[in-house]
Amino acid sequence: MKKADKIVALLLVLSMVSSLSACKVHFNVHGKVTSETTTETTTEATTESTTSETTKAAETTEATTAATTAEIKTGIPEKGCKIEFKPVDQRYHYDMDLTLDDKEDTIGGHVEFTFYNDSDADWDKLCLRDYPSLFTDPKNVGYDGGIKTNGATTDISNIKDGRTGNAIEMSRDEDVSVVWLPLATALKPGEEMTLSYDFVAKVPTVADRYGVKDGVYNVTNFYPILAEYTKDGWSHEQYYNVGECFYSEISDYDVRLTVPEKMVILSTGLEKGETQNDGSKTITIHADCVRDFVFCGSEDFKIIEGDYKDTHIRVAYTEENKAETYRRLAEGCLEASVNSLRVFGEQFGEYPYKDLEVILAPIDAGGMEYPNLVIITKDVYMAGSIDDMIDYVGSSIVSHEIGHQWFMGIVGSNSGLEPWLDESFASYTEYVYEWGVHKHKSVINRRMIMNDDYYNKDWVERNTADDIIPINRPYYDFSNQGSFISAAYMFGKDALMAMDCSLDDEEFCGIIRAYVQKCAFKNATQKDFFDTLYQYAGTDNDAINKIIRLYFDESVQPPAA
Repeated sequence: MKKADKIVALLLVLSMVSSLSACKVHFNVHGKVTSETTTETTTEATTESTTSETTKAAETTEATTAATTAEIKTGIPEKGCKIEFKPVDQRYHYDMDLTLDDKEDTIGGHVEFTFYNDSDADWDKLCLRDYPSLFTDPKNVGYDGGIKTNGATTDISNIKDGRTGNAIEMSRDEDVSVVWLPLATALKPGEEMTLSYDFVAKVPTVADRYGVKDGVYNVTNFYPILAEYTKDGWSHEQYYNVGECFYSEISDYDVRLTVPEKMVILSTGLEKGETQNDGSKTITIHADCVRDFVFCGSEDFKIIEGDYKDTHIRVAYTEENKAETYRRLAEGCLEASVNSLRVFGEQFGEYPYKDLEVILAPIDAGGMEYPNLVIITKDVYMAGSIDDMIDYVGSSIVSHEIGHQWFMGIVGSNSGLEPWLDESFASYTEYVYEWGVHKHKSVINRRMIMNDDYYNKDWVERNTADDIIPINRPYYDFSNQGSFISAAYMFGKDALMAMDCSLDDEEFCGIIRAYVQKCAFKNATQKDFFDTLYQYAGTDNDAINKIIRLYFDESVQPPAA
């Protein structure tokens, strides 16, 4: 997107203001009704006091009944509500014995994967995604598409169907990340099976979300994982390097990870124990109700720690030749992590996990999100003071990546086909963070004006021509990466902010809480979000309908009045 267009887009944000909707969400305010009475000695005074008390009691009962009715009517979850895990019998389970070889730069081991057919169709084959095999192609590495890579095709062997013990012969598509496993006996709806396999994947030497650079290992999306089965069959959309592009089911993980004895590991899940070997150590890790298992490791990691309620936060960094800068940046990331969990927990529902890992690592992006773990670039290229850098990283990168813990982690989606459901929502959390942390600042004004000068026909036609709107399209339908980034990250954020500003303060976050509760630990679609929005904001809210018509295609247009 051209610089001038970015300036116009920024002005769009600064030009929004709320217009009162015809149909509002009304929140129930809980409080105690108290009264003071004076005891009189006369019968008249006693009678008046009794009458007053009876009247007040009736008013209290009426107010309580009205409040209860309002709460039932709206169904909006309270701020700071809990988010309950998916029942254990509805989760898949990965049991892994893994070894990171820092001499060969490989990760591999044995996997026992137990799952069930949660569809209405027989599964006569399974589809696994093997993302490390894509790192043999330079276009899949880094943001400039020209970085050399020493990746390799993953070796997957000893594949067996646990129901029979029979071996399974695999095949790959032209897209080598798509692995097919034909089943001699189809897996019927509701039926469970265990799939076992061995694998060895190469960790490429590259500063990416999957790679090793400067002694720091980012080991993510590294093992063959079951694809999602949808109404259209197995989902295996093409990998892309910018943004979230993964799509998986909620699982539990039991992992035994063997690494060099001096390596510090941060991972999805909680460490349960550690045993020392000859020159190595094996860490036992358990993770509940997550979409993936990842880890980062380095012998040079320094750790600072903190807590928010029941969640323990660790921030890892390497000192190198900028010890003071990186230490202060790590401290800023810890503060921003605590603030993110506080603000997002209040507005979207409490973070349900006991751990959060933040890694300052070599990565050619601002950051990347995974269950219970986020990677933040250790090198922020910007002018200004260290304080400016820390403020920028906290408000624009840490908050965004932790926002993904809700919109990617808790509420999943198909990021290839509906990328705005995670990236636009995560970008919107930056705005929620700014308001929640810096209420005294005028950086964000929640009462902005919807100015027609910025939402006229020319504005729509220009951004349609630039292939930015409508924003709710698959990644693959945008003509170039720049248009996709503008749509998913910036214009999607604008659209959600505009919806927010079209309702009373914090009502929109209440609607998002309802959406999170409805779709927690499932894979949502845009229909789930818009159904929730219409349910609580109404279909006759002119301001919201205008926003929807401007930013989205006809698939989500509000019902006709």
